Amino acid sequence: MNQLEQLILSTLVYYDIFDYPLTLVEIHRLLLRVKIQESGEIQDYDLCGIKDTLSSRGLRSSIRTRQGFFFLKGRDRIVKTRLTRYVLAKKKYDKAQKIVRILSHVPFTRAILACNSIAYNNTKEISDIDLVIITKRGGVWWARLFSLLLLSAFHLRPGQGGNKNKICLSVFIDEDNLNLSDLKMSPSDIDFVNWVANFYPLYDSHFVGGLAGGYYRKFWQENNVWLKKYLPHAEGVIQHTTRQIRHTSFAKIIFEYILLPFTFLARNVQQQYFPHAIRELANQDTRVRVEEGLLKFHVNDRRLQHLEEFVKRYENAIKATSS
Repeated sequence: MNQLEQLILSTLVYYDIFDYPLTLVEIHRLLLRVKIQESGEIQDYDLCGIKDTLSSRGLRSSIRTRQGFFFLKGRDRIVKTRLTRYVLAKKKYDKAQKIVRILSHVPFTRAILACNSIAYNNTKEISDIDLVIITKRGGVWWARLFSLLLLSAFHLRPGQGGNKNKICLSVFIDEDNLNLSDLKMSPSDIDFVNWVANFYPLYDSHFVGGLAGGYYRKFWQENNVWLKKYLPHAEGVIQHTTRQIRHTSFAKIIFEYILLPFTFLARNVQQQYFPHAIRELANQDTRVRVEEGLLKFHVNDRRLQHLEEFVKRYENAIKATSS
């Protein structure tokens, strides 16, 4: 197999784990380089080259297409799965926008990004609405405290009765800690790479027009170099106009100046109520991080399982291409 065939196959195999067939444009954007330690540059492939390669002799035996989606042989059913989940994700996005409008008024909050399955419209009925919050410098503790209080008041936190459309706020980062490269589990952590690349901006207090707001652009600039080692064609997403939430509150800014000197209070209160699992895992590895400017609470981290599943499926796909 040539280089492009390997890249295409690895991309389709990775998203096959999540029952997610890809369009031609998505394959181009998410073209996945697994072995980044290999020397040599990745050629800049265009859509026409990728389209031709998808029907090449090297991939013809292992890849199928239907309704504009490409997927591995024998996985035809995931086309219907993707279409079904898109409808579910649309409903969750509508729900998320209402909550994001409220959360956007929280002191120190500068941008709110969708992540995990909702970010690329692949949610199940019981999927949470996962959000990443970018804050003003030094504001992660206050932003988290007020956000959790609001969600608790509306019974929207995971575990608060029912299991549908809960809002999961497991990552808070401030504007000085936007580079997430150190949170990779290992150089082979392709799960984390795709997780970051698929962040979708819902709110940005600094809207600059075009692609998305200023904080999302800054986030992408901070992570662009290391992401492109894995995803050479990756670019920031183009935000749909119906999903844009933007405003600036001067009252919020004044409130922040008052609160900032008392950040230690917000930090101490929350640390006292950390669950046992978070206390045990905090800063032991990249799953749970509790630092100034960065709060990440992924207790149920499945990156290792996804990597093992990817290796197994990729090996089977390679065998299929050579048979």
